[in-house]
Amino acid sequence: MRTCPHCGAKLDADAPDTTECPVCRNVVRPPNPYAKRLYWTMALTVLLYFILLFSLLFADNAAWLIAVFALAFLSGTYLLYVMYLYFRS
Repeated sequence: MRTCPHCGAKLDADAPDTTECPVCRNVVRPPNPYAKRLYWTMALTVLLYFILLFSLLFADNAAWLIAVFALAFLSGTYLLYVMYLYFRS
């Protein structure tokens, strides 16, 4: 049985996915299935850009910089795609 995340009231079992709580009148929605993927992708992208930042300061060769920049760029592009999926659903 579903409960309201705001007040804890029990909701009808046959209620639609997006419904209004009868007690507090807040809209209750199911969790977004892309939320965890979005958060992990954001964390990975930030980590890669921090590695790139310090690699620019202390790198010895250009191959390392190109590899880290390519990974960070691809991670950022994938982050845009995951953000699209997250906000679309």
